[in-house]
Amino acid sequence: MKINRYNLIDLLKQDFFKSQIIMLCCSVLLISTSSCSVDFIEVAPEDRIDTGAFFSNSDELVFAVNGVYASQRGIYGGLNFYNLQETRSDNVKNNGADQKERVETDTFEETTGNLLLVDAWVKNYILINNANTVLARAPSIPFDNSVEEGLINRSIGETKFIRAMAYFTLVTMYGEVPLRLDPTTDFNNANLPRSSIADVYAAIVSDLNAAISSLPDSYTGGAFNEVGRVTKFAAQTLLAKVQLQKGNKAEASSTLQNVIGKYSLLANYADIHAAGNDNSAESVFEITFNPSNQTGLGLNNLFIPSSEASRLGISAGGFAGILPCAPTIDVTNMYEVGDLRAAASYSSWDNNGNMETYISKFIDLAAAGSGSNINLVVLRYADVLLMKAEADGENAASYELINQVRRRAFGQDSGTLDSAIDISAASPGTFSEKLMLERRREFVFEGHRWMDLIRLPDSEALTIINAHMVAEYSGVLYGGGVPNVDAHSLIYPIPQTEIDVANGVVTQNPGY
Repeated sequence: MKINRYNLIDLLKQDFFKSQIIMLCCSVLLISTSSCSVDFIEVAPEDRIDTGAFFSNSDELVFAVNGVYASQRGIYGGLNFYNLQETRSDNVKNNGADQKERVETDTFEETTGNLLLVDAWVKNYILINNANTVLARAPSIPFDNSVEEGLINRSIGETKFIRAMAYFTLVTMYGEVPLRLDPTTDFNNANLPRSSIADVYAAIVSDLNAAISSLPDSYTGGAFNEVGRVTKFAAQTLLAKVQLQKGNKAEASSTLQNVIGKYSLLANYADIHAAGNDNSAESVFEITFNPSNQTGLGLNNLFIPSSEASRLGISAGGFAGILPCAPTIDVTNMYEVGDLRAAASYSSWDNNGNMETYISKFIDLAAAGSGSNINLVVLRYADVLLMKAEADGENAASYELINQVRRRAFGQDSGTLDSAIDISAASPGTFSEKLMLERRREFVFEGHRWMDLIRLPDSEALTIINAHMVAEYSGVLYGGGVPNVDAHSLIYPIPQTEIDVANGVVTQNPGY
């Protein structure tokens, strides 16, 4: 069943936690979702598995977990989610002539019926219900030896990581959300009220701690070509990100210390997102796409004009007509001379005599109709270094972590001191300003910026956001008047359809 903007509302009106979504969740778990890449979860697909026999052994459990992984592609690989995360920030602007609902999420004028918000809510809860089904059935699977027992425990850890990641997305987007930790199989538990933010975070932390205790440090292959699955270090990195978002800097620092030195920065920044460069030495966790299995990345094709795609020889083509989104003016002015991250992140094109910029960070020159051979790197080692610096605060060691990232950005060895590149306490700006600027330069267009902004005190976040709105949109969309963004807009409204089908059990966020 394919979800699109027209049948999403119908699904929700019938309560997607009821019959149709239950059926959808079962189908995801009971039908092969195909393998994900040549070196990741490479399992030969089968059309159907008898429901009575499914989950009867550890191998079938692994197969089911593949379906939970596959659910992530539908979230992270779509323009809707990208719009709600990166375009919401000051990194990316939406074209005012684009689809109205996408424009509204960029200009902080979205309504409670915005279908982008519905889409993100539905897809994350579908993933969660898939995960809940696995977690409910996995403990009862029989095993004959310690290897099978270990595979079951590992599968549980992987699934808890993915569920935690989905809830982290939901709580940072919507605030209080229903906390579903058991599979929805009938109408009796279909409607749940929103849980407190503290309770949602407690569930996330619990899942990640459980994952850390059961996941390996790394994978080397095996019966299911496991390279690319969740590792203990990925769970620790996500846990630290959660702790940092909650303001628990000491806890985040302690957690990150376990990951320091386990990965390394690639020498060339542009290689991080290069086609085919999957699961590199810098990658901690990524969402896998593979055109050979008809699951190639298509999101990036919406960033590049069709004329540019033609000029570059990309047979898949680019976006014909109005580009949905593009780099903001601020982004094109934020890099220092010699910073290689600029050229690796955006490019210029001739739009009928006007030179404009487009996002070129994720380009596969060999991409065809089945999509690009590019994985979306969600967690990487540069993030570990910069989070550790943020957690520890201003000191010489923190500046060294920042400078390792900066040196690579200028093409130098990350471990070698360079007075022309390195920053210190004597450099202009506060420590927070310098750190956040470096994070913005390093992770531009990768979906980190909005979460970075809302981690700041509200007053700082709103100052940055409103300055961006004035700089980008004055006299463009509003005839000189730009809406003032206030604190209620730092989280999204709960989709009205969810409130309707829950008969008021689910309530709305303030201000909407």
